[in-house]
Amino acid sequence: KRAFIPFIISVFAIMSCNQTGRIVSDTPIKTNILGVELCKKMTSNEVAQALMNNAGKFFATVPHKTGTTEVYRSIPIDMNFRYGGLSWSYIDVGVTSEKEVHTIYLVASYESVENAKQQVDSAVKLFTQKYGKGNSWMSNNMFWTDDVNSVGLLYEATSSIDGSDRSFCYLYYTNRALNDKAEQENQPDI
Repeated sequence: KRAFIPFIISVFAIMSCNQTGRIVSDTPIKTNILGVELCKKMTSNEVAQALMNNAGKFFATVPHKTGTTEVYRSIPIDMNFRYGGLSWSYIDVGVTSEKEVHTIYLVASYESVENAKQQVDSAVKLFTQKYGKGNSWMSNNMFWTDDVNSVGLLYEATSSIDGSDRSFCYLYYTNRALNDKAEQENQPDI
């Protein structure tokens, strides 16, 4: 369950990008996150190598099939890693059926929703400095877009795979066109 929730989050974020009155950043959204590049064709091994080279840690990367697309879950072997001055638990990389990276999710896991919210609040300040005023479409979500790519933050309280109560903070970078393509690829044939 946890492996595929970020995909749903990015779909909502992309839908929110289509709202009228949204704020478009004059600063292009970053597309290379720890060596993983939006729109680039990458295998799970290439993602693991890029993360190891750029984060200075060894990552175990496992692909999970989601319909015709995949998500590569990369977990650092020796606990959390740092990105943007914040601590993260793992990375999910969503790819299309042609292995093009459509979304990169950095995920932090906490025992309380307050801690997840605190991480989002800290990150919102950093992204506001870089991209200007963002867009909020729910009380727990903030995103910025340049009309090609988007970056967003979200937190939620839920349960982990083993059923224990956990809260999560998500930082996601997504290419709107490829995310739409991945969503269309996974539509059931009726």
